[in-house]
Amino acid sequence: MPAMHRGPAQLLIGLSLVLLLAAPAWAAPLVLALGESTLFAPLQLANLEGYFAAEGLDVRIQPCINGRRCLKHLTDGEAQVATVADTPMVFALHAGHRFDIVATFGTSAKDTMLLGRVDRGVRTPADLAGKRIGVARGTSAHYFTNVFLLVNGVPRDTVSFVFLDPNRGAEPLLRGEVDAAAFYRPVGPQAAEQLGAKGQVLATLRPYTVMVNLVAQPGLSQDTLLRLLRATQRGIALLNGQPARARALLAALWKQDAKAVASQLDGYDFRLGLDQSLLSTLEAESRWAVREGLVDNPAMPDYLELMRIEPLRALDPRAMTLIK
Repeated sequence: MPAMHRGPAQLLIGLSLVLLLAAPAWAAPLVLALGESTLFAPLQLANLEGYFAAEGLDVRIQPCINGRRCLKHLTDGEAQVATVADTPMVFALHAGHRFDIVATFGTSAKDTMLLGRVDRGVRTPADLAGKRIGVARGTSAHYFTNVFLLVNGVPRDTVSFVFLDPNRGAEPLLRGEVDAAAFYRPVGPQAAEQLGAKGQVLATLRPYTVMVNLVAQPGLSQDTLLRLLRATQRGIALLNGQPARARALLAALWKQDAKAVASQLDGYDFRLGLDQSLLSTLEAESRWAVREGLVDNPAMPDYLELMRIEPLRALDPRAMTLIK
């Protein structure tokens, strides 16, 4: 039988099928659940400035109101990477979820504030006794409040916690549904401004430093994580090296003026690392969550085993102070 002659159209279709079958598994967009608050500024800038694409990554951003919601996108299989502070990781791991902790990219002892209503008699930490304190359950603000009470000698059993919906922002405090509330930025400063003379930021020592992290689904390739870290590093370099330009970009994103953005960023230390203090913080939060009956499974996760150290070590060995 004579060989069938293939025309140009058939050859083109055949070539397209070959290319399609040979396409790499990572061709689909990498979904990054990215928080909208101040803590996540380096990755917000990396996205705005195209740093992910510059590193050869096709990233699709899944915006989320806070780190806890970002992490849920990851554990629900809706994202491969997420930005999250330390406390939500503890709750997710106690609930049986698993993910890799890739790097910390920012810390702050000023991210969270406890704001009281003066018209409810809350002017000092001691005034919290007998009052209702609003917190978003399982967030850094929740743990901050616990440490705040401990440091300031306010017995936990003298206050009532009211768990707030983060989507409502500061509304419960503004409407008087609670007597005080813990908020992270930008909600806290905005609430203080709205309350005016009716509100009081409660002063304390620096009892808790929030640590914001990049986490990933297990099995994500080292090459992908290394590219993500490089893009994050460029976002950090922009914040630290060109603050005026970074503030202008964030002002447009956050719909604030440059002065407000500068105030929002005050007190943050943005840099890549995996530090022993993260391990200590996670273990302390586990003990607190178990003691308060906030988790069903009392077994402490093996946090050290969850640290995915290889990508950061490949990028910058000096950023590694974790003992593993």
